[in-house]
Amino acid sequence: MENIVFYFSGTGNSLKVAKAISNELENCDIFSMAKQFSLTKHYDSIGFVYPTYYWGLPKRVIEFIESIDFGNNKDAYYYSIATYGGLAGNTVYQMYELLFNRHGIKLNFGQKLQMFANYVVAYDMSEKIDKITKKSNKKLVPIIDSIKMRKNNNINKLTKAFESMRKEFIEKVSSMDKDFNVNNNCIGCGICKEVCPVKNIEMVNNKPQYKHHCEQCVACIQFCPQKAINYKEITQKRRRYTNPEINYRELSEYNNK
Repeated sequence: MENIVFYFSGTGNSLKVAKAISNELENCDIFSMAKQFSLTKHYDSIGFVYPTYYWGLPKRVIEFIESIDFGNNKDAYYYSIATYGGLAGNTVYQMYELLFNRHGIKLNFGQKLQMFANYVVAYDMSEKIDKITKKSNKKLVPIIDSIKMRKNNNINKLTKAFESMRKEFIEKVSSMDKDFNVNNNCIGCGICKEVCPVKNIEMVNNKPQYKHHCEQCVACIQFCPQKAINYKEITQKRRRYTNPEINYRELSEYNNK
């Protein structure tokens, strides 16, 4: 019995969930959706864990699902978990729809999990990291139990609200990195490059340079130890967040497997 869970993660929330699932399932591999993957094995279960960006799937997750060949895994148990901070929107349904329309695969189980809201570009983040993290960890337990028991559930589309704004976001997200800036606090450590899941950063003269295929995961802002990277003139005085259980070395290691 072999299992695999695919994840996409910027600040570590979705990687934390993927690791928790892997620890509960037998022989469960973890692989980043930021890269290409070929399903050469037959898996008993295939899972997807990803954040909610603008009430839907991240652009890179869409590209991954569209490009992967599920081959002889059509009879596997498929599940997904959408992590979110404020509103989950139609993120779970979008995965259901994408798998079915693109590959003829039914998503057996889909669930959303509220975690710490961390899109620092849009708001200053809460100080209640421990309280929110404990609450999400507690809610994750029955979700994993359902996956272990191979439960099925109905996945319904919730609303068409915000769809126009989401479409606009998807169209412009790749070039939104033009509004990142790096101040003199930068020490050239390269952590931003290491944690970027889509390899959108290269170091030039010990300073990060962006390559315009951004996902707006803002890992570069959140993990920078000097708070040297910011978005426009918005984030300079705002708090930073990364998942308490995931450090930058671990995130980089998983992203580069």
